Amino acid sequence: MVLNKNLNTHQQILRFRKIVFIFFICLTLPLAMVVYYGFQKFENEMLFQYRWKSANVVTQINKVITKRITKEQQRSPLDYYYYRNIENEESQNISPLSYQRQPHYQTDLFGLVGFFNIVDKKKLNTPILPFTQKRGIIRTDQTPTNLQLNSNDIDRRITKIKQLKKILGENGFLQTGNKNNHFSQRELSTSTQPIETQVGSFKLMITKNQQFVFYRNASINQQISVQGFVVNRKEFLEQLFSDYIRFARYDNAVQVQMVNTLNKPELQYYQYNINEEGDAGVKISTEENRDLLSQSLFKGELIEPFANISLQFTTGDLPLGPATSFVFIFIVVLSLVIVAGSIGFYWLGVKQIALAEQRMNFVSAVSHELKTPLTSILMYSEMLKSGMVPDQKNQQDYHHFIFDESERLSRLINNVLQLSNLSRNQEVVTPEYVSIDVLKDIIQSKVSTLIAKNNFQLNFIVDKNSSSDIQAFIDLDAFAQIIINLIDNSVKFYNAAKINEPQRQKIDISFAHHKNAKDKLNFSIRDYGPGISHSQHEKIFDLFYRCGNEMTRTTSGTGIGLALVHQLVIAQGGEINVTRHQQGVSFDLSFSILQS
Repeated sequence: MVLNKNLNTHQQILRFRKIVFIFFICLTLPLAMVVYYGFQKFENEMLFQYRWKSANVVTQINKVITKRITKEQQRSPLDYYYYRNIENEESQNISPLSYQRQPHYQTDLFGLVGFFNIVDKKKLNTPILPFTQKRGIIRTDQTPTNLQLNSNDIDRRITKIKQLKKILGENGFLQTGNKNNHFSQRELSTSTQPIETQVGSFKLMITKNQQFVFYRNASINQQISVQGFVVNRKEFLEQLFSDYIRFARYDNAVQVQMVNTLNKPELQYYQYNINEEGDAGVKISTEENRDLLSQSLFKGELIEPFANISLQFTTGDLPLGPATSFVFIFIVVLSLVIVAGSIGFYWLGVKQIALAEQRMNFVSAVSHELKTPLTSILMYSEMLKSGMVPDQKNQQDYHHFIFDESERLSRLINNVLQLSNLSRNQEVVTPEYVSIDVLKDIIQSKVSTLIAKNNFQLNFIVDKNSSSDIQAFIDLDAFAQIIINLIDNSVKFYNAAKINEPQRQKIDISFAHHKNAKDKLNFSIRDYGPGISHSQHEKIFDLFYRCGNEMTRTTSGTGIGLALVHQLVIAQGGEINVTRHQQGVSFDLSFSILQS
């Protein structure tokens, strides 16, 4: 990532945030458009399917109507008599419409009342029961043996005939004033000539009591008659519509409105729905469901003789189909990936900006840390070399100063090199088992000069349950580097804070068994200086991190000391944690020990 040196870190982060936002928008806008048009396409496809299913319902209903009307149209006019063969009564060929062995109304014409044949609006014949010339409709006590009907069957059929006569009389097909509005089949008999028949097309009449009267003109041996059949409108249409609406297998509720243009106030609704068990059903109602009116699907008209009846299909919100659930999951996952990727990209970019800033600060700090002692060393060396310092005591002080600054430079260079080697996995540590007494001696030898120079007090605390013979698994050189960095930091920050409390000018070094692991030694370095904040606690071991602002910082350093300490502890198989206290801070290190 290329940084603009003219911008500070905050400005660079703000600019990067805008870039990430624009990048996020560039990803989400096409995705949003794909989602929008994709779901719109799903909706259009579902709408097309629903409209196709609705059109198919009307088509199937019209096919059934055509089939049934065609079947009746092709029926012989002789079938409307009980005896088809009317030339002689001895040859009694019974009409198939008589349904001799089952109830007369059991046909594919739902709601059938009966078939009829009427001559001159006075003479009625029907295949329900035969007529005699003298007595009209036969009674149960006069049942011929060839009828094969019991008394109950005959009574039911007589009831049907009376219902049929009433409907035909009320609608002008039959004069009801005649007592014997029937005729004998023998009146049509012709023993010498074959029977000649002609028929017209079926027409439809809707009665006041909501029956359908299908009728046609017929001629039998030039005798004109009106013949047809009567069905209950409600039963006929409800069964027909309900079956095919249910067979459409919609995925959600659909309402079908039946409109009769000849009787406009009359509306009927067929409401398709699916119950909890997944079974489809159709409810018939005279009241509309307003929740199923938002989406118009299809409007179709029935064929003749029902051309005045139309069906209007509507529904509520269309489902998007089962495939959309997988698409929805894919979109959610893709959206989460985009959001997570953008956040991760932003977080990584901010980290890189901060790291670049820290590196720049590190270079500046190293340059300062190198330049200051080198300048001092060169100055005092030149003074000593030129003989400008004749006093022996001052010469000795200058030699000590040059030695201290050289040691400081060496330590800084060693830190940088060691950290570089650890980062490249080139640093080789060789831990060995060392006693606590040896560790105490190393600490004394490495930091005694620093402690004495700054008037600090070094306290060793060994837990009573811990023996000085405990052997810790530690690399001595790495341990010495850790001690020097930690104690140098404690002294440096204490002095920088200008704390004027002599009782706090001390460092405690304690050895104790680890509380949670018996095979580990806990080694703690505690100071009583200014301590650290909560935000610093989270970043204290980060590479190049330095507390405070670079412009106002008063302490020297490069920001690699604690990062190096952390790497060295990990390289030895140990652990390091930092604990904040009311006064100061403690670094808790744990190392494996040799178990006896």
